[in-house]
Amino acid sequence: RQRVEVVKALLRGARILILDEPTTVLTPKEVDTLFEALKKMRDEGKGIIFVSHKLSEVLSITDRVTVLRRGKVVATLETADTDEEELTRLMVGRRIVQRYERRKIPPGEEVLRVENVYVLNDKGGEAVRGISFTVRRGEIFGIAGVAGNGQKELIEAIAGLRRVEKGRIIVGGEEIRTPYQFRKYASHIPDDRMGMGVLPSLSVLDNLSLTLYRRFSRMGMIDMDDLRRFAEKLVERYKIVTPSLGAPAWQLSGGNIARLILARETAMGCRLLIAVHPTFGLDVASTDEVRRTLLRLRDKTAILLVSEDLDEILQLSDRIGVMYRGRFIGVLEADEADPEKVGLMMGGVAVESG
Repeated sequence: RQRVEVVKALLRGARILILDEPTTVLTPKEVDTLFEALKKMRDEGKGIIFVSHKLSEVLSITDRVTVLRRGKVVATLETADTDEEELTRLMVGRRIVQRYERRKIPPGEEVLRVENVYVLNDKGGEAVRGISFTVRRGEIFGIAGVAGNGQKELIEAIAGLRRVEKGRIIVGGEEIRTPYQFRKYASHIPDDRMGMGVLPSLSVLDNLSLTLYRRFSRMGMIDMDDLRRFAEKLVERYKIVTPSLGAPAWQLSGGNIARLILARETAMGCRLLIAVHPTFGLDVASTDEVRRTLLRLRDKTAILLVSEDLDEILQLSDRIGVMYRGRFIGVLEADEADPEKVGLMMGGVAVESG
């Protein structure tokens, strides 16, 4: 679809092309093809505005870079004269080192088991076709793939939100069929933060307590003072910037919405955490905080990470399953995965491991 939109713009005789995060749903090979086309357009005298949070792509495709922070221009630089570290500092206002240490720890007990699972999409077609895998405490299992290859339906099935047509999903030793069963053992950071992650019209306090209220119930009544003190600690620990606990969630920025959901879903401790596109659309600082939190939680939790950001998958995952047309085309150990190999698999090319 990305290529179609570019072609449509050219057919209309466009002399300026604006691309907003154009590589989000592309494989690395498709990104290379797109960039070749963009360079050709540039050489033909056309202007291109390329909006992206992927600094490596910005540096590889642009001639000049303008950095925005809080709606204001903070710098315009020649691309050849800058690097990722400087751009990150300009974007955030401080230095951030985006290097993540994934300590080797022996995996613990099995927390999630998916056995030969088949799931239908909203149109009745097979979205997930015979997938099997496990996730153990102490590891991050990453699922990579271009959007629309069954990731959404698989996660909804694991969370009890979509019916499993065939096969079994077992969390904490119990076969999962409903969201209630899932919530006994697991937490879920959804990709649709405003649609599924929060209730925008309710307060920050209400949203923080959506999955926690039972802990603060006394004989059927919620101890609001205790709950408020706990919520204040979460706001401080996760650096949630909000006017007050009583402010409606819609007033928060995207990064603070993400922090709120992360705080709520990890506050009580869980055996399994499912994180779906946890850093999509976030600024560099928020992305760094979320990734470091996931690595910290990995010590005591089984984590299932779904992301279309290949760098994120490679940086955080202990094992990587690549989905293509509803199946795993392969599962790689972290030390045998690289962008080229995973990128080929995302495009449907089977690659031998090892």
